[in-house]
Amino acid sequence: MLRQSLDDGVLTITLDRPDRLNALTIGLTHRLIAALRDAARDPGVRALILTGAGRGFCAGFDVRDGALTDGEDPIEAKWADSPVWNSIEGVAGRLIEHAEAAILLHSMPKPTIAMVRGAAAGSGLILAAACDFRIAAEGAVFKTAFAGVGRCGDPGGSYYVTKLVGPAMARELYMLDERIDAVDAKRIGLVNRVAADAELETVTQAFARRLADGPTLAYGYIKRNLNAAETAALEEIVRMEAYGNARTSMSRDAREATEAFIAKRVPRFEGM
Repeated sequence: MLRQSLDDGVLTITLDRPDRLNALTIGLTHRLIAALRDAARDPGVRALILTGAGRGFCAGFDVRDGALTDGEDPIEAKWADSPVWNSIEGVAGRLIEHAEAAILLHSMPKPTIAMVRGAAAGSGLILAAACDFRIAAEGAVFKTAFAGVGRCGDPGGSYYVTKLVGPAMARELYMLDERIDAVDAKRIGLVNRVAADAELETVTQAFARRLADGPTLAYGYIKRNLNAAETAALEEIVRMEAYGNARTSMSRDAREATEAFIAKRVPRFEGM
């Protein structure tokens, strides 16, 4: 249900429920969160690709009867019919807990990339939006998929989507709940690049390789500064950038970059 492959610093995490367009279950979400926690701590991971098996990225949460637990998490399955489980507080608590997957993609100190083919809908769209970059196949489609079923959206989604497309377009995406193709997704800023369906993996791997070969420590500080710039005051950003720039200027990667510049060669970054 979740596959991982590490290739010379590039970790690819694949949601592997192709028969359900990789729709999330509670068990799959917990495994994804655990994998992302490990990736965030692992110095061997220098860039991360999130994708889905088969013809879809992720169609959101699987809402079939019993599909949320589907026997994968016996403790939660035991309580699935309890009043607390089905209360507003119980449902909200689980949604907040599951939001950690997107938070990790957004905040871990290394680049994250969503490789999107087919549908990215509901929670799947939010996972993609939480990544630093989104590379979509020409046949990819995006949909918030909440208003159409009478819901307002999973925790964090309105933040990630608004950050990408702006408040006016975010309202349109959420309230009209229309399907957006890859070309329009790039036009409104929802994705970074569009690749031919047959070339999606090659393009994404090359993009990830460029990042994995870069100064990972500096990327972490750049990501922290840009995330903070969404809400922090200028004075706080100045302090953060000053500290981060001082720290990275003393790194092995910075020394290597200087030596490479003098020697007129390409730097070999180690991510530290």
